[in-house]
Order: sequence, then structure tokens, then C-alpha cells
Amino acid sequence: MAAADDMARSKIPIAQAGLAAFNDGDYERAAGLLHPDIEWDTASLLPDGGLYRGRDELLAYWRDVAERWDELRIEPEEWIETDAAVVMLGRLEGRGAGSGVPVEGPWHQVWRLKGELPIRCENFSDRDAALRAGGVV
Repeated sequence: MAAADDMARSKIPIAQAGLAAFNDGDYERAAGLLHPDIEWDTASLLPDGGLYRGRDELLAYWRDVAERWDELRIEPEEWIETDAAVVMLGRLEGRGAGSGVPVEGPWHQVWRLKGELPIRCENFSDRDAALRAGGVV
């Protein structure tokens, strides 16, 4: 019974649901699963990365990104839960809009929750940096 109780309290399914909605291109649904004061941080991932605050700002960012891609998915390879965070280790797979050029590379996330809702997501290309930020190492 303890295992079932642990599964019920796991924070991983919350992050998985948001990522699945994002990968489906349903950005409204994905944003609706986040805390209204969400912070989405891409500064450690992208040269022009930044910090997006709140659902509206994040939705605008996601829509802008989607216009640059014919296909875009974040493929999780491993989920790790710590006391403070959920860490997703994975890859970005996509194809550039117009050019059709395939792009693939590491994409890792550290999710922090407030209550039952994700309030912060840090995005990383460096696996070790993500593991450190998530308190795994």
C-alpha cells in the first residue's frame, strides 16, 4: 500500500502532463496546467534565452517558437524526483520551418512546484547542470 501512496504523491505526472500537452501543440492546455505565476527560464539553454513570467507571457513565447518550427517535440528519456524538484532528462527533436532542416539536441528541465502546480521550469542543454539544479547531485 505504501508504494501506491508514494505514486499518488509523485510530482512527476504533473510535469509529464504539461510536456505531453506541449508536444501535442496544445499550448493553452499546457499553460493551464501551470501555476498562474509560472516562471519559464531558458537563459541556461539558449544564447538568446530569457525568463518568461506568467501564463500569458509564456504562451506568447511558445507561439513565437512554434512559428519557427514545422515540427518540435521534447522527448523525455528519464524522470527523477527529488524533495525540491522534478528533473526531466531528454532531447529536443524538430524540423525548422521552411528549411526542413532537422535539429536534435539535449534538452533537460527542472520543474519546481507550488502546491500541486508547477511554478518554475528551468531549461538546460547541460545534463550535469540540470542534475545539480534539481538537487540530484
